Amino acid sequence: MPKVKKGNRILNVEDDRVESYLKQGYDEIGDSGEVLKHATGGKSVPVGEYNKLLKELEELKSGTSQEEIEVLKKENTALKGKITKLEKAAKEAE
Repeated sequence: MPKVKKGNRILNVEDDRVESYLKQGYDEIGDSGEVLKHATGGKSVPVGEYNKLLKELEELKSGTSQEEIEVLKKENTALKGKITKLEKAAKEAE
């Protein structure tokens, strides 16, 4: 007989009722308490957490985060400066 959990409430339910409990926000759990199936409904996420995850998802989809972009811009500027110095040194050597 499967078990479902919501908060600190654990229930033993019939096999054919598991889906309805998942829709109500219960997670199906195993004998040792690990989650076998997550709830498909009945749960809410705070707006702040949702927005944070949405921003993180957008950064992952774009491939780089804003911090990485700033680091790469600084590195690019430094390398351009080195190139300029080397070009000047090469012209003077001629």
